[in-house]
Amino acid sequence: MICASISENFICFGQIVKEEESFSIEVVGKKSLPFLFEPSKINNPQIHKKLEKVFLEVRADIPVPDRDLAISVPSIWADIVLNKTDAGLSDSDIKEVLDWNTKKRLGNVAENKFIQHYPLNLDSDSNISTYLTVSYFKELGKVLVKAARPAGLSINTLDINIFSVANAIEKLSSVGNYKKWGVWLIGEEKQTLLLVDSGEFFQYLEFEFTDDSKFSIISSSSPDSLGEKVISELNAMKTLSNDQVDSLDHLFFYTHDVDSEFFNMLLTYEVKNMSTVDPFSVYKPLKLYKDDGEGVGAMCQFLEIMGLILRVMPGS
Repeated sequence: MICASISENFICFGQIVKEEESFSIEVVGKKSLPFLFEPSKINNPQIHKKLEKVFLEVRADIPVPDRDLAISVPSIWADIVLNKTDAGLSDSDIKEVLDWNTKKRLGNVAENKFIQHYPLNLDSDSNISTYLTVSYFKELGKVLVKAARPAGLSINTLDINIFSVANAIEKLSSVGNYKKWGVWLIGEEKQTLLLVDSGEFFQYLEFEFTDDSKFSIISSSSPDSLGEKVISELNAMKTLSNDQVDSLDHLFFYTHDVDSEFFNMLLTYEVKNMSTVDPFSVYKPLKLYKDDGEGVGAMCQFLEIMGLILRVMPGS
């Protein structure tokens, strides 16, 4: 299986191969994108042509012939919210209620989106059921499929980058020791935060640090106050007025920009309950991209790839 994660500026890729009963990661690499991969580009008629060229380059670097492709994309392409329904409804009634909630919130644009609902076990109230609703423009799927086809690739999995990272961290780290933990994607401008409580998705947020040493929450999957508390603590850490995260048992961070001054500053911090993860601490690729360095700070950009790979690795 070939795995590829697309960020705004890069595509990272890897290949896992099964021989008899053993698996090996043949290669993990990275290529720059010839454009900024963001939702505003979705109606650009050239986007699939540019992606097609990138997929062909990736395919040329894959050592073993393969056509199955698992792919993840930035969360900015998706709308992520929590939905609630009365418990005990039939499956068809649940879908009807959740779809109605989503269409009411998104308006007419909902007709152009692919919508999925995932059940969660968050509510102590037995009369309420909670669902994670994720939607993205149908055109995104069409563009990816069209771009991958000339390289002989068939997409069988479409994931969201930060969810893929959470999957990798769950299987590579001792998160079972933590009730509340999170994943923080560090960007130069926008930040992304995913929170987990008792093994379940809890909250998703996008935010910015502002010039006046404050922060601004751009979007949140729910009105719960935990996310804002965590962001406030991170902002205090950024301004050197705090050196710990009190609202979580542990916070894992990573980036796509390994040259980020803020990210590299965090790597030097000695915060007991905050760390990044080496995606290859357990499984070693035979050929690994090292142009950005070999330390955990450089390797963490491949966590998304490892999250996809661990879907099929034994025991994962």
